[in-house]
Amino acid sequence: MCLITKSTTDGTLCDVKGATLTPTSEHSYLGIMKTLKTLSAVCLSLALAACASKAPEPTPPPPPPPSWAESRVEPLTVLAEKEGFEVVREGEQIRLIIPVEGNFHPKRTLLLPSGLVPISKVAKALKEDPNSQYAVIGHSDSTGEQDLNQKLSLERAQAVASILMLGGVSSKRMSLTSMGEDQPRADNSTHTGRMLNRRVEILLTPYPTRVAMAN
Repeated sequence: MCLITKSTTDGTLCDVKGATLTPTSEHSYLGIMKTLKTLSAVCLSLALAACASKAPEPTPPPPPPPSWAESRVEPLTVLAEKEGFEVVREGEQIRLIIPVEGNFHPKRTLLLPSGLVPISKVAKALKEDPNSQYAVIGHSDSTGEQDLNQKLSLERAQAVASILMLGGVSSKRMSLTSMGEDQPRADNSTHTGRMLNRRVEILLTPYPTRVAMAN
């Protein structure tokens, strides 16, 4: 049974019925109160220690920086789609594909005015990227003599390279190649296939890769 006490005016402890507590009872009561205070202090200390010892949440690591191709393929794709070109990413290489149809004279290797402006915009974008190098590659369909197709492809690649250099792209970061009919994109037996195969590609690669390829 729990004994409820109260204090008299002279400081004597009594129970609720008025009975005076004996010194032994008084000491027991005081001891219990002291023990309760001690336990409360210990519990508070343990709680504070637990909070203090809790390790802070680790800061997540920052995301890795985008790769060379990741940082370039999206803006090039946006530009290409506006100008009727195509962009294809191949690992850490990017191909910008310029169709002959609509951009070159149908029977000559001259660029049409409709092709000059879009390629000039490409030149501006490439000029502002000092960490890349470019291979301008001419392609043809399989119609006609192979030697003629090789020559035709090279002259078209030269026409594109000239516009790039006029736009500020350094010739030291650019090479010319003619593949002729050797790398078709589609079946040369169809009109659509031949049209897809007649093209000039600008192959973009990171500068270290180009140096390694040259070695």
